[in-house]
Amino acid sequence: MTNRLAREWLGLTALAALLLPVPIQAQTDPVVGGPYDRLVIRGATVIDGTGGPPVGPRDVVVAGGLILEIVAAGSGVGDRVIEAEGKYVMPGIIDAHTHLGGGDIPEDYIPKLWLAHGITTVRVFSGSDDDDPAVRLARAQREGAAPFDAPHVVVYPFWRGSDPRFWDADGAREVVREWKEMGHDGIKVSGKPGLLPDILPVIADEAARQGMGVAVHIGQDGVYPMNALAVASTGITTIEHHYGYAESTFDGRGMQNLAADHNYGDELKRFRSTGRVWDDVDMDRLYGPVLDGLLELSREGRFTMVPTFSVYEDQTDLSRARSLPWLERYTWPSIMARWTPNPEVHGSFYFEWTSADEAAWSRLFIRWLPWVNAFKDRGGHVAVGSDSGTSYHLYGFGTIRELELMQRAGFHPLEIVKAATQESARAVGLERVGVIRPGYEADLLVLDMNPLEDFKVLYGTGAVRVTLEGEVSTVNGLKYTILDGKVIDARALLEEVAEMVDRAKRAMLQGGP
Repeated sequence: MTNRLAREWLGLTALAALLLPVPIQAQTDPVVGGPYDRLVIRGATVIDGTGGPPVGPRDVVVAGGLILEIVAAGSGVGDRVIEAEGKYVMPGIIDAHTHLGGGDIPEDYIPKLWLAHGITTVRVFSGSDDDDPAVRLARAQREGAAPFDAPHVVVYPFWRGSDPRFWDADGAREVVREWKEMGHDGIKVSGKPGLLPDILPVIADEAARQGMGVAVHIGQDGVYPMNALAVASTGITTIEHHYGYAESTFDGRGMQNLAADHNYGDELKRFRSTGRVWDDVDMDRLYGPVLDGLLELSREGRFTMVPTFSVYEDQTDLSRARSLPWLERYTWPSIMARWTPNPEVHGSFYFEWTSADEAAWSRLFIRWLPWVNAFKDRGGHVAVGSDSGTSYHLYGFGTIRELELMQRAGFHPLEIVKAATQESARAVGLERVGVIRPGYEADLLVLDMNPLEDFKVLYGTGAVRVTLEGEVSTVNGLKYTILDGKVIDARALLEEVAEMVDRAKRAMLQGGP
């Protein structure tokens, strides 16, 4: 069969598949579904999310959408039972830095990827209008009318647009109050006008009055005079990424020595320069007054670091990023196309990414990661955020990679679970979430394997194991994602994603030449 005939055959097959109803698979797992009056996870080892050691065996009893009790193995009573001897249970993962795509992407595609990786809550940086997909989903969840299963959505609109009130202190207070009335949970500030010394403190103050959070990305267009110390001192909730910390160490100047032709709107120039800013760090000041100042603001105030290590790993090794084993099967076609270098698309700046660029970002990692670990060791708060969706950084998979990079930074596995659960709940402003404790929400993960031994088992595609005899196998850790007491088969959900992507690719072939 020629290539052209093969394309035509695939196209006809894809068209026929699209015209046929999608079959509903028979439900063979009796515990999938709910929420139930009483669900018992029986005999599991419990990793509770507080940073303490695992304890087991225990029965975790869930009533509706809440954890009812944690009791001795065999003593829990319920109408549904997950037999969990030899298994582990932990709180659902909270990703504190995400985005929700639009365009031709089905609305349930990204949520399925999240749930298939045990992510039960996401803080989404979005638009503020009613037609934004994150705003629509969050509203539907509040009204109990969500059209599909999805992690709980916490919405932080971007502080940007044509509204002149963004540039005015009194106007800024009005906008914050309006966003609160609209049901938004916080504000995302990235560059000017939010990163102005007369505006950011007002946003932070009014947000605190309204019970909202403020996340800040300190871009090069706002780092002078608002470096990380200046930003954190305003009372904001989180600082995203690595920006602003290096500049806090500079003595006698506010920002790095940028070239005369530098343009923040040129992403290739932007990422080349930001990767090199840590070459100018004063390490004594970084581990001295900068760390001390941030620690005080974190211990006594609201400040939490959300490093998003994983979204920058591509810059250290682009070939690795492009060849990740799950990209082909689970990436929506238009997302993959968007990752092709394109000056009009954020994060697609690899036009001539060189070994020197990768070396600069690798040096950044060598300095940045252990410093974040030192911040945590001395009592600072650190949460998990992936910033998935850009540059070969796929939703769900990227969040698990963030856990691995925290381990590379020096975090103990129990500290990583705490960062992904209790600390992330604190960062996004949620209570009674992120810990296995009576009265808390029943967002839980049931795992066949111990994630503390190897976070790779949390990937939806599992982890590869090879015996001394050369036998290759794949081991999967996550069995069930429990969302508000509803039991979801995580592996079946990921297979649904693969089928969605396959149908989309076949439809594209049908429409091609």
